Amino acid sequence: MHRLRALLAASFLLCFVTTIATAQDQALQLGTPVERRIAAHETHNYVVTLTENQFAQLVVEQRGIDVVIHVTSPEGKNLGDFDSPNGDSGSENVSFVGITPGSYRISVAPLDQGEPVTGKYEIKLVEVREATEQEITRGKNLEIVKAKGLALLNEVEELIPEIHSPQTRIKAQLQAAQMLWDIDEKRSARYFSDAMNGAKEFIANLANVDPATLGSQDYSRDVSAVTQIRYEIISTLSGRDPEAALNFLHATKLPPLPYANPNERIDQDRSLELTIANQIITKDPKRTLDMARQLLKKGYPTNLVFTVRNLEQAHPDLAADLANEIATKLIGEKLLQARDAANLTVNLLSLCNLRQTKSRQGFGESVPGEPVMSEATCRELTQKAYQEAMAFKSPSLNSYSPERDAAAMLLMTLHSFGQNLDKLVDNGSTAVQKKVADLNGPTTPYQAAMQQLQTKFDSGQQDGLFESIQKMPDEMREQAYIQFANMLAGKGDIARAKQIVTDNVANPYQKGQMLANFQQQEMQQVLQRGKFDEVLKGVASLRTPRERANVLSQVARQIGPGQKRAVALNFLEQARSLLAPGMQAQDQDQMNALLELSRAFSRYDAKRAFEIVDPLIDQLNELCAAARTLEGFGPEYYNDEELDLQNGSNVANAAIQISNALGTLATTNFDRAKQTTDRLRLPEVRLHAYLEIAQQTIQATR
Repeated sequence: MHRLRALLAASFLLCFVTTIATAQDQALQLGTPVERRIAAHETHNYVVTLTENQFAQLVVEQRGIDVVIHVTSPEGKNLGDFDSPNGDSGSENVSFVGITPGSYRISVAPLDQGEPVTGKYEIKLVEVREATEQEITRGKNLEIVKAKGLALLNEVEELIPEIHSPQTRIKAQLQAAQMLWDIDEKRSARYFSDAMNGAKEFIANLANVDPATLGSQDYSRDVSAVTQIRYEIISTLSGRDPEAALNFLHATKLPPLPYANPNERIDQDRSLELTIANQIITKDPKRTLDMARQLLKKGYPTNLVFTVRNLEQAHPDLAADLANEIATKLIGEKLLQARDAANLTVNLLSLCNLRQTKSRQGFGESVPGEPVMSEATCRELTQKAYQEAMAFKSPSLNSYSPERDAAAMLLMTLHSFGQNLDKLVDNGSTAVQKKVADLNGPTTPYQAAMQQLQTKFDSGQQDGLFESIQKMPDEMREQAYIQFANMLAGKGDIARAKQIVTDNVANPYQKGQMLANFQQQEMQQVLQRGKFDEVLKGVASLRTPRERANVLSQVARQIGPGQKRAVALNFLEQARSLLAPGMQAQDQDQMNALLELSRAFSRYDAKRAFEIVDPLIDQLNELCAAARTLEGFGPEYYNDEELDLQNGSNVANAAIQISNALGTLATTNFDRAKQTTDRLRLPEVRLHAYLEIAQQTIQATR
């Protein structure tokens, strides 16, 4: 009987708690914004009730806090977490299709639950309508699309052996490995293994080249390529399998790069080893400490302080040991004769500087508490840096030397201490300030005038600045007007900035350039307010097709989210009409704009999106053929008889942009995107597009 009563009581309590939670869910009304304040560990729940196959779109405006929005179906299925990389301001746009009728829960919570801050946000239900067939199909078929993306990797595997360029081949294997890591670890490991073996073979082949070719352009290009590949493999592996990354690092010795300092190679490898050490802190902090100590014996890796801070998060005692060992070695070093030691001193001194404020900046956060180094060690290291920097004597004002560079670096760090330096060195702040001035030399009248202008502007004395500039000598007045106009534009007062330039800048070319820049800034401000109709009118008034294309590339990325479908489509069609009427692009800028428009159209009308992309596929094939014909008569486009997608050429950039657009379109219509990709003639370009399609379709369901 007692057991039955306990079960009944528990049941009642569960129902009561559920009722309270449901009662706290606020129903969102179409077009009615709700503004609330939220803090860490809080979650605000809202509901939107939909009928079968209705589409809902809402916008969350962040005002001082970065939030993430979680959407759950009536059955409790997760429909997605929405968080764009815009920090604590700007819009988070959320859209979903209610496949089944019922109440859909929208939960808003701070992204960083450990951050002790509060902020406001506004949530508004923008649109509820019947979903289009495309939206319904996409919502139902995400898992099918993901399966097709995974299956496409089989074609990637068959295509890779056809590629001659080791750089292209290894990068493809590495990208496939990363895609499969959380899905098929065994297959992913095989791709990683192939990439590492390919890199080792690439390095071995370079080590055996004819010494007479070591200074050739091809050799330098290949060494740079394999250096980048090795770095990418180690960086990728270090977060997944630090031991494998460390073994690969030790097993691969890079070939010499002509005219390069051999010590740079050593420093790069030490930095990579330290990166790997930082990845194993949670599993084996003592090994991280041992690796850092071994590297400290060999030199002064500048990112050792990052290791100290990483260790400090969970193992402050180990962090203190490492920090004090670093400081002890630096105190016994001649800092001006060893730039890497001076660099490390600067990084370590930042901990001493922050000690004076009783807080520590770690990973962008303010963490109260005692610093990792003792006060005595901070004092001794600061005094060491002070003594060496103050002892430096330059033979002449404008001469350069590594010692001068090291002294300047130490002085600027000590100068940043402000009055806190006096607590560590008697009258140190005044002496450092004078030494900095002596090192930089006397200030010219022009420099003094411009510094005074900037100081007055920063202190809010803008009203009298115009009159002050009018009293300046003729030779510096125009430059002062230019600086004043740029400062005003930076503060958002573009109308006044344009007027000042129009009235006071005589050089017609400079005036035209500045006014064009201000006009683009003005349009960007309007764009941020979502006034797309005003922006498009401004675009139409731009002088050249290239200027219009540049701005439309930015506009296209922002049209859609937070707007009704019909409005977004109307804006997109207006934007398309502002480009040249032909089906193909007139130049690189117009191609970028067309591809951005295609991506934007794909959210609403996949057919229209493919209408824009299809002619560009033919154009890319033509460009690749033309570049092959021009090879040897201008810029280099090809390497090992294949288009070099890493050299930054216009043709390579076009191939990369089209591949990215095809990946976006594949999440809406996989089969057509695949058919369109198959029209790409070059295997290396087709491989890149396949990988983009696989990447975006696999990630679309995460």
